[in-house]
Amino acid sequence: MLLEKFVTACPPLTDPLDFGKAVQSEAMRRGLGRAKKVYVIIDGAVVLWEVAEDRFGDAIKTLDFNHASGHLWAVGHALYGEGTQEAKNWVEPLLHQLRHGKELRVVGCLEKLLKQKRGKPAVRETIRKETNYFRKHRDHIHYQKRAQEGAPIGSGAVESLCSQLQKRFKVSGQFWRRRGLTHLLRICVLFRNKDEKHLWN
Repeated sequence: MLLEKFVTACPPLTDPLDFGKAVQSEAMRRGLGRAKKVYVIIDGAVVLWEVAEDRFGDAIKTLDFNHASGHLWAVGHALYGEGTQEAKNWVEPLLHQLRHGKELRVVGCLEKLLKQKRGKPAVRETIRKETNYFRKHRDHIHYQKRAQEGAPIGSGAVESLCSQLQKRFKVSGQFWRRRGLTHLLRICVLFRNKDEKHLWN
């Protein structure tokens, strides 16, 4: 269960590893060093996985469930066409398995498809790409186990908070210089984290 959310924000073009340092620093301030277990839920962005390995190497990492489901839908659409009942009939049982402890069956199903070499080259390429994706994240898709541990399996709560923060600074017609944006971000983060007392010091 997610009890509290704290924000870390960096201006555009910040090196991802520097962003990772900022996230780790905030996490340490909030008690990371005392945590018995650390969970990191990440979407598909490669750079975020690199940050997680760099700063949270020992954490239990989970691929956002909705992101994983999108990759299964990509295969279903490639095989049967987008929006078809056949695609739905193929994907939904696999999603159920993925969510309920049978993730290795899902990977096995994709690997079987890959060996069959079904369809046109574009279809085979999608199957190859998505099979490799699930192979790469084989250790990050234990959704039933994470849920039983009380850990989130999706990054929706964080993405929602990011969206709220970004809307403050990305409204149509707004233009920022880096220096000004950096200062405003710091102020916004202080208030979001209920640390505004530090502003007046």
